[in-house]
Amino acid sequence: MRIGVMILPAIGWREAQQCWRLVDELGFAHAWTYDHIAWRDLIGRPWYAAVPTLAAAAQCTRRIQLGTLVASPNFRHPVPFAKEALTLSEISGGRFVLGLGAGGSGVDAEVLGSPPWSPAERRERFVEFVEVVDQLLREPCTTYAGRFYSAHQAWIDPDGGARARMPVMIAGSGPTGMRLAARHGDGWVTHGVAAQRGRVAPEATPETVCRQLDAVARICAEEGRDPATLRKLVLNVNRTHSPLASVGAFTETVERYARIGVTDLIVPFPRSEAPYQGDVRVLEQIAADVLPALTED
Repeated sequence: MRIGVMILPAIGWREAQQCWRLVDELGFAHAWTYDHIAWRDLIGRPWYAAVPTLAAAAQCTRRIQLGTLVASPNFRHPVPFAKEALTLSEISGGRFVLGLGAGGSGVDAEVLGSPPWSPAERRERFVEFVEVVDQLLREPCTTYAGRFYSAHQAWIDPDGGARARMPVMIAGSGPTGMRLAARHGDGWVTHGVAAQRGRVAPEATPETVCRQLDAVARICAEEGRDPATLRKLVLNVNRTHSPLASVGAFTETVERYARIGVTDLIVPFPRSEAPYQGDVRVLEQIAADVLPALTED
C-alpha cells in the first residue's frame, strides 16, 4: 500500500515548506492539498490557493507525487484549469497528480455569485467537467461544445500524445463519481463515508469502503474496465479515531484497508491545532517503522 499525506494550505509558506520537505524526505508516496477558496473550520482564517502552493511544493521536493484532492467545478473552468494542471506537471517533472471531484455546497459553491446548483445539476456539471478536462489533456487542441462548458481551439498541450497524460484521480462515493473513474480515471478516491445529502458523516470506516469497492467493481465491469487497473485511494481524516493517534493505530488502519483492496491511504499532516491536531513525531515514527515494510510489499 502507498501512503500519502494531506497538507492543508492554511499556513504561511515558510512553515508549509518545512511540511512538504519533511513528507518528501520521510519517504511517503504522495502529498496533497485541498482546492478551496475557503474551507469549513478555517473560514475567515489564512487559507492559500492550491495551484501556486503545489508549484512551490514542486520546487522544494525531489521525488514525492503532488496533487489536488480535489479540484471541482465550483469555481473552476476546465480550459484554464487544464492549462494550469499541465504547467504543474511540467514544473514538478511529471510528479503532479490531478484529483477531481464534484464539490459541495457552501462557500466555494456561492463565491462567484451564481445561484446554488441543484444536486442533479451538480452531477451533470461534474460529468461534463471531467469529460472536457480529459479531452483537453489528451489532445493538442480541443474544441468542445457542452451544456455547461465550451472550448474553442484550446491549445492546452501542443505536444499532446508525445508525453504520458498525468494521472487523474476521480473522487465520488456515489455511482456518478465511480463511473467517471472507470471511464476517465487512473484512480478512484473516497473519503470512506457513505454519501449523504446535506452533510458528511464524521468517520471513515473500512466497512463502508468495502461496500463502495464492490460497487466500483460492478461499474468497472459494466464499462469494460478491469477494476485491478484502477487505484483505490482512501482519504482518512477521522477526527475522533485518528489513524495518527499512534503507530499502532496507523498500522491497524493500514491492515484493515489493505485487506479489502485499497491501494493508497492518505492521512492528514499533524497540525499544532484543530483540525487534525496531532504530533508530527508519530508521523516520523511511522515513516521509520512502518513505511519500509509497506514499500517491500
